[in-house]
Amino acid sequence: MTLAMASAERSGLSVAAPELSSALQLSPSDLGWLFSAFSWTYVIAQIPAGLLVERFGVRRIIGSGLAIGSLCSVLVALAGAPAFAAISWGLILVARLILGASQSPMGGSSGMVFATWFPKNERGVAGSVYGSMPYLSIAVFNPIMAWVVNHLGWDICFLMLAFMGILSSAVWSTAFRTPQQHRRLSAKERRLLISGGALWGAPKTDRPAALNDDNPDTPPSPGSNLSSLSHDLRHLFSQRMFRGLVVAQYAIAAITWFFIAWFPAYLVLDLDLSLAQAGALSAFPAIGGFLGGAMTGFFSDALLKRTHSLTIARKTPVYVGMSLSTIGFLGCLFTRDPTWIALLMTIAFFGKGVGTMIWTLVGDLAPANRVGLTGSAVNAFTNLSGIFTPIIIGYAVAIYGNFNLALYLMAGHALLAVAMNYWVMGTLHRMQDIPNAPLTHTTRP
Repeated sequence: MTLAMASAERSGLSVAAPELSSALQLSPSDLGWLFSAFSWTYVIAQIPAGLLVERFGVRRIIGSGLAIGSLCSVLVALAGAPAFAAISWGLILVARLILGASQSPMGGSSGMVFATWFPKNERGVAGSVYGSMPYLSIAVFNPIMAWVVNHLGWDICFLMLAFMGILSSAVWSTAFRTPQQHRRLSAKERRLLISGGALWGAPKTDRPAALNDDNPDTPPSPGSNLSSLSHDLRHLFSQRMFRGLVVAQYAIAAITWFFIAWFPAYLVLDLDLSLAQAGALSAFPAIGGFLGGAMTGFFSDALLKRTHSLTIARKTPVYVGMSLSTIGFLGCLFTRDPTWIALLMTIAFFGKGVGTMIWTLVGDLAPANRVGLTGSAVNAFTNLSGIFTPIIIGYAVAIYGNFNLALYLMAGHALLAVAMNYWVMGTLHRMQDIPNAPLTHTTRP
């Protein structure tokens, strides 16, 4: 629910852009800055957000983030008021920057939730369903928002998003609890979680116990403090498996950004489709991505139960999915028929969904005492693709006048993900707890 709501807030500006830019007299370059603003703060805030999640708990931070996102939607709606006409662009820019920061805790928190609420042999399904939510959100919310923009106005669309965000925040804050807090969790269910590898208080804390007692919402994996952050990150990036993981996830995320940022333009500019035709055709890859993402968890967990090998269970979907993506992107180079393009892109994004195991892998591999920080570090590196990929593709299209190089680049990213999993990551296992940073002593002269 939280990721679906967050995705709707991210894509709201894209849906409203034609009407909004006309009403506020914004140029395409003005819109470009507004689109990119989200990714900058989203990436920059990842590590601080992970520390906040580990310090104050998943329920408080995510609930607060959803509420702040609603305020951002209100700010965008206010930009259409005559009183703010002179600062409308700046007001929306600030709203997008704040929105990116408010949604940054999604990464660290999701890894924590999977590690504490799901045993190892169920994390694949949980992670895949979670990871497929952006595709479902696009398929469901974008048509609704488009109807509201066309019939009621773009400002009403953002007020609708604000209401939905507040409602989601209230539902999340009321319903979510850690396993230790959940009153209806039976002793049998507790034993199943612990025996299945879910984190349940086993990791030792390197923070005073009083901090945990004062904050019962904090999950059992304690977090880093600011003084040891650099030490913790150096420890993570010193491990070959972690470096392979973040590069692979960056490559997979780049495919998502091609779809979000450039796929409609590819259909219009390369295939000469109308915007209406492009919108209808783009629904098929979104559905394919959702189905692939939803199915991969069942596939991966079935492999884990059959082989008892975390490596086989988690890497096989990446190999299969990225191979399908490569075939889909390269196949588009040999046809301009919209029907074939729809089929090949659906295969490509179905494969992308199958290969997306990011939060399952964070739950499986993160050091038990740094789950939130690990998730935030992975998410920060992964989402650098949201900054670079749209720009690189834009220059490629400007230089060559078509999307051929962009399609090659996307196929190359898929193969890069395969290479990282096969040659770099090695045998998958949970990384050892990160040791405390060495204490430094200063002496007075």
